[in-house]
Amino acid sequence: MRHFNESVPFWSSLHSRHWKHPRQAIPTTARLRWSCLPSTPTLRVAVIGRGVGVTPSPQAEEHDNSGITGPTVPGLASDLYQLAKPRLTLLVVITAALGVAAAWPFLPRAQYGLTTPEMLERLIQLLGVAGGTALLAAAANALNQWWERASDQLMRRTASRATATGRIGGKVIMAYSISTGVIGTLLLYLCGNGLASLLGILSLVLYILVYTPMKKRSTLNTIFGAIPGALPPLIGWCGTGAPIQHPVGLSLFAILFFWQIPHFLAIAWMHREEYERAGFRMLPVIDPEGHRTARIALIWSLLLWAVSLIPVLVGAAGAGYLAVATAAGAYLTYRAFSLARTRRRSAARSLFLASLLYLPLVLGALVANPSIS
Repeated sequence: MRHFNESVPFWSSLHSRHWKHPRQAIPTTARLRWSCLPSTPTLRVAVIGRGVGVTPSPQAEEHDNSGITGPTVPGLASDLYQLAKPRLTLLVVITAALGVAAAWPFLPRAQYGLTTPEMLERLIQLLGVAGGTALLAAAANALNQWWERASDQLMRRTASRATATGRIGGKVIMAYSISTGVIGTLLLYLCGNGLASLLGILSLVLYILVYTPMKKRSTLNTIFGAIPGALPPLIGWCGTGAPIQHPVGLSLFAILFFWQIPHFLAIAWMHREEYERAGFRMLPVIDPEGHRTARIALIWSLLLWAVSLIPVLVGAAGAGYLAVATAAGAYLTYRAFSLARTRRRSAARSLFLASLLYLPLVLGALVANPSIS
């Protein structure tokens, strides 16, 4: 979505002559600095150079300043939408909703059937808890982008973010994060309970105050970051009133926690040059040959496979879930083994794609095939 009116159509930049002289084809970018007034926000536009020292991505080229006439409402809306990191937030919504749905069969009235008002109440609970968790995730993602704005300028895939280019400043980020965080917490409390709202706040605090600064200090950031990343399904579970110590609730947390390690190691492997340029201490950055990275990805894939079988061992999941968890775990482990054997980018990408397939299959099967004793 465009943020400026351009005198030259975007698709004209795809002409072959621009590929011959790419530095001449890419104009300078415009930095927009926010000045928030009580009535309406205004923008001050200052044209700056490339600054980041890397070739802009196709997304970044959408912000070129050819024929700038001023910001557009759709452009601002797009920037605010992207602050939430919509793909990550969608994962949060799905896992939180699955946590809610997984708890329902274990609640007292589940085996007796529900009246229409009770079904409506559960639908509101599902939407409210998933939505509240998503809003807290949006707040955390916005603060994370503001914190890392200087580093994002050095990476091709993040250089066009509104925080990295300066289109959105600190006042807007704080207003955005406070509003989404407060509304999200209230939704979790009103549609869920106090425990769900506390877990939501804990997730935000761990993500911003522990994981984000640790990314430049220790390769253990991936493990510490997996803790807030694994909380959404547990938030959904607890939001129904189900006990936090229940084996299924803890299994939801454990599956998502162990899943994140091979998933994010595969991502870090594919983008290790950019992470190194930005100063992030990811394991593939300090392990250029990839021996440790591939070995750890394989070990955690095996651990994930074992953890995914806990619901069956405690009698909380049926044979259908066992079949899905076994097959999905075997395939993910095979992809991790391929990475350990070849240490190629293509193998890392295959592991990444396998992890994307794994999570909805296993969590969906756990929700669809509970075993209630």
